[in-house]
Amino acid sequence: MKNTQRSVWTAPTELKLSNGIRIVSDYVNTVDSCALGIWVKAGTRDEPRGRSGIAHFVEHTSFRRTASRSTSKISRDFENRGAYANAYTTKEETCYYVRTLRDHLHDVASTLTDVVVNPVFHDADIEKERNIIIEELRSYEDEPEEHIFDLGERQLFPSHSIGSSIVGTITDVERLRRADLARFHNKFYNAANMVIAISGNHDIDALAEHIETLTSELTFKRKLQARKAPLHGKSSHAEHRKQMQQAHLLWQVPTTGYHHADTYALQILNVVLGDGMSSRLNVKLRETRGLAYSVYSQLQLFMDCGIMAIYAGIDEAQRTSVERHVTGILSDLADQGITASERKRALAQLRASKLMSLESLTSRMTLLGKGVMEEGQPEDPIASIEALESVTLADVHHVSQQYCNPARWSTTCLLPAG
Repeated sequence: MKNTQRSVWTAPTELKLSNGIRIVSDYVNTVDSCALGIWVKAGTRDEPRGRSGIAHFVEHTSFRRTASRSTSKISRDFENRGAYANAYTTKEETCYYVRTLRDHLHDVASTLTDVVVNPVFHDADIEKERNIIIEELRSYEDEPEEHIFDLGERQLFPSHSIGSSIVGTITDVERLRRADLARFHNKFYNAANMVIAISGNHDIDALAEHIETLTSELTFKRKLQARKAPLHGKSSHAEHRKQMQQAHLLWQVPTTGYHHADTYALQILNVVLGDGMSSRLNVKLRETRGLAYSVYSQLQLFMDCGIMAIYAGIDEAQRTSVERHVTGILSDLADQGITASERKRALAQLRASKLMSLESLTSRMTLLGKGVMEEGQPEDPIASIEALESVTLADVHHVSQQYCNPARWSTTCLLPAG
C-alpha cells in the first residue's frame, strides 16, 4: 500500500532565485496544464489596529491596475489564453494563482507576477473596490452560518487581529486610503516574504529564469517582526439577535497550532466529533433526534494557535435540548475518548481526502505553497498519512481530555429577533 501511495507523489524540486524568492515545483507529466501560485506571507493577523481587512483589500485592488496593464488588459492577458486567475486571503497568507495550459505558462506568469509585484493604487480604483468589498461584507452578514463564525472568532480572540474578519469591518474598510494600501504592500510584498509554487507539466529551470527576470527589482528585505500568539482567556458566552427564521449556535475552544505534536490527533478527534454522516454530532442531533439539518465540527489551525468549533442550525425552541446533547457528546469524549472503529473510519476519511486531493493540480500547488509558508517546507501528503496512522487511541484520548471539557468552550448564539 505504501508503494502505491508513494507513486502518486514525489518530492518536489526547490530553487532559490538570486533575490531570495523560493520556487517549489511539482512536475506532473500526465497533464497539459499547470497551476501556478504566488504566495505572500501577509494575512489578517498582520493588519494594523483599526485597519482590518487591508490584506484582503490589497489583494482585490492589485488586479485593478499595474504600471503597464489596465484592468481590462489584465483580464484579457489571462482569458485570451484560456487561463483562469484568482486570489484569496486567509488569516496568515495571501495567494494569487492561475490555471493555464503549459503552452501559455510564461505569458500568464508575466501577468500574474505583474499583478502581485507592481500594482498601482489609484484613488478611483480604490473607491470601486471599496464598494465591492462592502457589498461582499454585507453578503456574509446576510448568511447567518458565515456571520456566526466571524462573531465567534472575534469573541474568542477579542484583542488579537487573528480574531478579525478577513474582509474587515465596514468602518475600517471605509477609512482605508491609498497610502495605507501602498504602505502594507511595501512592507509585506518583498522577496523574503514570497514563495512561488507550481504543479503540472512545465520546465522548472526555464520558469525560474523567467521569474528571475520578472522580479529582478524585488528586494530581499529584512525579516518582519515575529507574529505574536493570541492569549487564551476564559470561556465566554454571547447572544446576538437578527431578523431570520433559524437559530444558529456555535461552540468554540482554542487549541494548539499546526506546529504542535497534537495536530494529527486533533484531526482524528474532529472527524469523530462532527465531520461526516457517521460523526457523533450528526448521528445524535440529526439522524437520531432530528434536531438539526446542518450540524458539524471543524478544526482551523494557525501557526501558533487554533480553533475547534461546533456549529448547529436549529429551531430556537430546541435550543436547550441541542445544548444538552452537545455537552453530553463532549463530556463522553473527554471521559472515554474514541473507539477503535471510530479511529479506523477517521483514518480512512483523512487518508482518502489527502490522496484524492492529489488529483487536482490546484490542490497540489496549494500543498507546496501553503506548506512552505506555514511549515518552512512543502507538505508531504504521504508522510502526513503515515503520521495520522501512527496516532493511537491513547493519543486521541489525551487531546479529548484536554479540549472536550464543556466548561472550556465558548458559545455564540445568533437568534431570531422578535
